[in-house]
Amino acid sequence: MATNTRQARRDAEEKRKKYFDCYMADFASMFHNAVIVDELPKDLPKRYLLKVLLQKGGIAYDKETELYLPFVKKGIDVYGLPLGYTLIGYNGYVLDRKPEDVVILRANDLQFPLEIYLEQQCNKLVDYDMAIEQNLEAIKTMTIAEVTDESQLLSLANEIQAKRVGATVVVKNKNAMQGAELKVNSTGAEYLVDKLRQDRKECLNETLSKIGINVANVDKRERVQDAEIRASQGYALDSLNTLIDTFNYDAKIGGLKIRLRGNTSLYKQNMLDEEKKQLENENLKKEENPNETND
Repeated sequence: MATNTRQARRDAEEKRKKYFDCYMADFASMFHNAVIVDELPKDLPKRYLLKVLLQKGGIAYDKETELYLPFVKKGIDVYGLPLGYTLIGYNGYVLDRKPEDVVILRANDLQFPLEIYLEQQCNKLVDYDMAIEQNLEAIKTMTIAEVTDESQLLSLANEIQAKRVGATVVVKNKNAMQGAELKVNSTGAEYLVDKLRQDRKECLNETLSKIGINVANVDKRERVQDAEIRASQGYALDSLNTLIDTFNYDAKIGGLKIRLRGNTSLYKQNMLDEEKKQLENENLKKEENPNETND
């Protein structure tokens, strides 16, 4: 549909930002829900802790003030390890500390923020959404009409918009009696929504797996699907366990009681499977040694 290019670009950028913010908020919410914090200090908000881990890739515990704060490194030694840390609160509160004065709790060994990956995936998902909308619009408006002046452009744009929303359109053509015809070109648009939606689904599943949420392609045959489920479960568990194991290791070495553990349906199912397996082993032992008694 004919329109003002500058305004159309502003509208598209605003829509992209809205879609992006929705995806980021959704993934961040699921990440927060995917992790349980045990032995959480009373003055440390869980949402704050997970937000910093998500955005910064790690958080520092200051032994003197007992505060958990984002940090930046200061200098390096011959092994590339920091010579010190600057701890920075969201209100501008700043502390300079030596390495031995803090405990660095990392989200992964490289302290790489998961948020960067989520932003990359969200931009892809927004691209898919915008492409789907453009494709739907293209197949609804299969022709491009040529006009000679601004007044014709505005009139035709209003008439096309009225048609899109379902109104009956009558086009006034003052050149009709003179034998002139409105020149119309076909766009040749093809329906690609199904392919775009499949690609979008795969991108979405990859992102969910990264935060420990199990996904599967239910469109494939059962045998293939079962293999994919097992593979995706392993990836989802390993992805979230990277955060949990690294954080817990640093906390243990630093002498802190705080711990993380998984809270997704995949973790809960694994716990049930382990309990079931343990019960089966106990029953098997009783069957093999029926005369054995407990003291």
